[in-house]
This record gives sequence, structure tokens and C-alpha cells, in this order.
Amino acid sequence: MEQTKRGFGAWGWFLLIFGLLIFFSNGGFFADGTNVISPAVAEKLNVDQSLILTMNSIAGVIGVLVAIVAGQVNQRIGPSKVAAGCLILAGLGHIAAGNAVNVPMYLIAMCCVGGGLSAGSFVGIGTLVAMWFPKKQGQAMSVVAMGSNLGTMLFVPLLTVMEGAMGIGTSSMICGIVAVVVGVIGAILLRNTPTERGLYPDNVTEAEFKANYSTKPPEVSDAGWTTGKLLRTKEVWLCVFATGLLMLVQMGIMTQLVSRNMEVGMDLGMATGVMSAIAVIGIIGSVIFGRIVFKLGIKKAGVLTGVLYIIAMLCNVSGIMPLVWVSLVIIGFLGAAAPNLMNSVPGSVFGRVGYAKVNSVVFPLTSIIFMLNFAVNGLIKQLFNSLSVAYIVFAVLAFISILLILALQDHKYDQDYMAAHKK
Repeated sequence: MEQTKRGFGAWGWFLLIFGLLIFFSNGGFFADGTNVISPAVAEKLNVDQSLILTMNSIAGVIGVLVAIVAGQVNQRIGPSKVAAGCLILAGLGHIAAGNAVNVPMYLIAMCCVGGGLSAGSFVGIGTLVAMWFPKKQGQAMSVVAMGSNLGTMLFVPLLTVMEGAMGIGTSSMICGIVAVVVGVIGAILLRNTPTERGLYPDNVTEAEFKANYSTKPPEVSDAGWTTGKLLRTKEVWLCVFATGLLMLVQMGIMTQLVSRNMEVGMDLGMATGVMSAIAVIGIIGSVIFGRIVFKLGIKKAGVLTGVLYIIAMLCNVSGIMPLVWVSLVIIGFLGAAAPNLMNSVPGSVFGRVGYAKVNSVVFPLTSIIFMLNFAVNGLIKQLFNSLSVAYIVFAVLAFISILLILALQDHKYDQDYMAAHKK
């Protein structure tokens, strides 16, 4: 309880706010922000908007390759530089995307945006949170993940107003410069581990650290892991598929939510407005989910997430409007749950020591799985001309995720946990 009472600490809060801003940028620059950027760039370049949307999809796939590279760089220069550098790269990419003079330039720019923010969020920030808050990772990630919902709620309307007043070029220039400045501040002030600030993980006291944590330095130790050894480890694949499937469900719902809302009878204005309402619910849900993780633990929180997704999908597929609204509230509440678990689950199983090496393998594999959401939605839409079947598929995937989470042995390789429970 002592570590909880001490909170995150001033430098810990700096890290979490910086992480929140990266997640905010991810939601604003690449995910929901493309609703504003894509039509504006298409009009500017005099091309069909579908071509620009295709470039966004390609950029998302290439982002997985960027994440693989970032995972290797992360082990060499540390997550603080990776997180800050990726935000700077994304800021420069956002400037270039809004001022693109042709489609290839736009594609390259969006690769920098998508790849930079994905790697910065889940490789850079994900590793930093594991280093700084190994036993409070779920709570810490609940703060960071709020950035995605804030990006949806605040950035998209702001960019819409700016684009209408100044054009997409100037708007992107301003937003990109702000991101670069924040990235530079992070590069100067962020540290890879709390030790570099004279602090201890989870903001505990020196006495508690010596009694309950491994003394092995995580920044120079891979805990004996190699890429080959990790790929042969069952827990790696359990983490990858358990969290990857939940992320696939989350992204699959959100990328087609407006279309699905219109299928159940909403007009375009209401269907779009629900997105903003869900973002607000998501901010509240992120805080509550952090407390759930603390009270129940990672495994039970993961199982609860899967169960709630199944309930939401079945309510939505029913087509009964009161149940549809229940499903939308649940979807909003779970907005930050899957991104939280994507870092927290492997962090809980493998622990702080060697996490950078573990994450360099786990995250790219997880990314490949959740990026399939576009293919799943597209194939089902083509075959059935309805997203109802997709929601049934998502319910099945959530159930599979529950089984995989239950199969995980929590703290199996967590050296801090072993130190705290040694005889």
C-alpha cells in the first residue's frame, strides 16, 4: 500500500503526461484526424479521396516495419530517446502530409506519422512505463491511454476549425511544430529509468525497493532473452494473441463505427456525434479501468474486458435500439482497455528486467494481428454487405482472447515479483 500512497511522483507524472500527448497525437494525427486530413489533401491534390485512404492503409502496414526497427533501436539508445524521436518524426511527417505536393510525398509523410506514433506509443512509452512503474503499470497506462480519447474529442474538432480558417497546409504546420517542440522537450528531460533521476521504480522508498525488487539494472540487462528464445516461449504467443485479438476487436469497431451506426438506423449526424460521446465515456472509463486493474489484477481485468466486449457485440447485433445504446456505452468505456492491456499483460508476465528485449518481439507480432482489422471488416462487408457478421466475429475473437488470458501464468518471468516473494 505504501507505493500506492506515494503516487507516481513529479518526474513520473512528467513521463505519463508526455505519454498521454503521444497517444493524443496518435488519435489526432493518424487515426481519427484523417477524417479531416484525407478529404482536404485529396481536394488539394485533385485526386479521389479513396486513393488517399488507401495510402493511409499502406502507411499503417508499413508502421509495423517501423515498430520492428524501433524495437531494435530501443535496446541500443533507450526508450526515452525512441519516444521523443518518434514524436518529432511524426510531427515532421504531419507537416509534410498537410503540405504534400503529390501522392507519393503524402504516403511517405503518413508512414512517418503512423510508424512514428505507433512505435513511440507502444515501444517507447510502453517500455518507459514498464521501467518506471512495473507494479503499477495498469494504473499508469490508464493515464497514458486517455490521450487517445482526448485526441478524438479535442483534436479533430480543433483541426476542423483550423483547416476551415487557414487551410490544411498551415494547420498541419502549426500542429506539427507543436509536436516537434514537445518531442524536443521530452528528449531533454525524459530518462530511461527512475534510477537516472535518483528515484526507485513505482516511486517507492529505498528500503521498499531493496526488499521487494530485483537489483538487476533493466536498462543493460536482457534477462537472458534472445529473439529466438522468446519466439520459442509459450507466454510470448499467449501475450501476442490475447492482446492482439482485443486490439483487433477495438480497432475493428472504431474504424467502422459510423457505418455500423447508420446500419442500425442513425442518420449521419447522429452516427458521427456518437463518436465524440464515446470519446468522453472513454476518458472516464480509462480512469475506472486503471482502478479495476489495481483491484483485480491484470488477468481478471483482461477477462472482464473480453466478457464486456462479448456483451456489447451481442447487444449491438440484436438491432434493438435500447440494447444498441448499451453496447455503445460499453464500447466507449473499453476505449482505453485494449491499449492498456497490450502493454500491461506482457509487462505483468515478463516484468521490468529485460522488458525492452521482450517488447521488441511482442509488439511487432501484436501489431500484425490487430492491423488485420481492416481486412476482416473489408472481407465481411464484401461477402455479407453488413457489419453485423463482423460483430459476431469480434465476439468470438474476444472469447478466444479470454481463454488465452486464462492460460497465462502471471509474473512467470517477473524478477521483481520473484525478489518480493523469495523465501
